Amino acid sequence: MYQLLLDSSNIYLSVGLARDGKVVDKIYYEAWQRQSEMMVTEVDNILKRNSLTKNDLDAVVVGIGPGSYTGVRIGVTIAKTIAYALKIKIYAKSSLSLLKDVQNPTICVFNARSGRSYFAVYEGKKTLVKDCVKTNEEVLAYINEHKDYKVCGDTYQLGLESSKFDIIQNLAEFDESELVKNVFELNPVYLKDLGK
Repeated sequence: MYQLLLDSSNIYLSVGLARDGKVVDKIYYEAWQRQSEMMVTEVDNILKRNSLTKNDLDAVVVGIGPGSYTGVRIGVTIAKTIAYALKIKIYAKSSLSLLKDVQNPTICVFNARSGRSYFAVYEGKKTLVKDCVKTNEEVLAYINEHKDYKVCGDTYQLGLESSKFDIIQNLAEFDESELVKNVFELNPVYLKDLGK
């Protein structure tokens, strides 16, 4: 069986297929403010080009935020609808965790607007700093104190170049701690509403 991998929390549209933790196909491109138009079509496209139907899926893995308010809702709503309709498992992952480099400590950032960034730090499977919102000055200070860490994500607002990351591969590496027991209780994560 296959797992459908979805994330639309930021500027990229990410749709993938995995089998036993290995990505077998992916669709990934910039689709800022067009995810709602494109995601369902791309789910159909990836299944067709792999000669699969939705009945070949046994789980959906989705990035639940933080990120773009509308983008996060799109991915989560589509994932919940598919999981509920097919009666399959759904796994939820932090969208910031999808930016990490599993080989190195990684500072993960998305632009939260108004001079702020969604921010988290990961090392392998460990979370060093939980998902939060920081001012860009605080993020730059943290980066300056951890020069040996990779910095991944939307870094243009920080005046930095991002290291490479693989959202779809990180979606494929889910575990049972990320299983959502009740699909109706899965909600997007909007850190902006909580402040810093």
